[in-house]
Amino acid sequence: NKCRAAPKVTYADHITMARGKRTQFTSVSESDDAIKHFSGELYRCSQTQITGDGHTFVEHSSLVDSLREEILRSRRGDKIKAERALQYATRAREALIDWQFDFRRVLRKDRITRCGTQIQPYFTRC
Repeated sequence: NKCRAAPKVTYADHITMARGKRTQFTSVSESDDAIKHFSGELYRCSQTQITGDGHTFVEHSSLVDSLREEILRSRRGDKIKAERALQYATRAREALIDWQFDFRRVLRKDRITRCGTQIQPYFTRC
């Protein structure tokens, strides 16, 4: 039973509505140029370190394939959301990190702080 800092959302939900909010995902990009419109500092992450520690790295191509599959099998509302997510993900060359932290012994009020301190070591400033 792994607890998460927030309710589980789909790829399309995260990309269209929840980027920057508390979800199990962190958005990353394969291209600095594709995200320069977001401005701010750029950071690099190590896919090898992330997956080596038991987290899931959803590469851009896999994310795009998953969104295309969702478009084909979804009903109208979810289909529209998945289409929009596919556009956003393609434009930003987006990939996702699905964090697998175990929060069973962490008080609910302390989870977001704990997440931040556990995620920061995976990123280095460019």
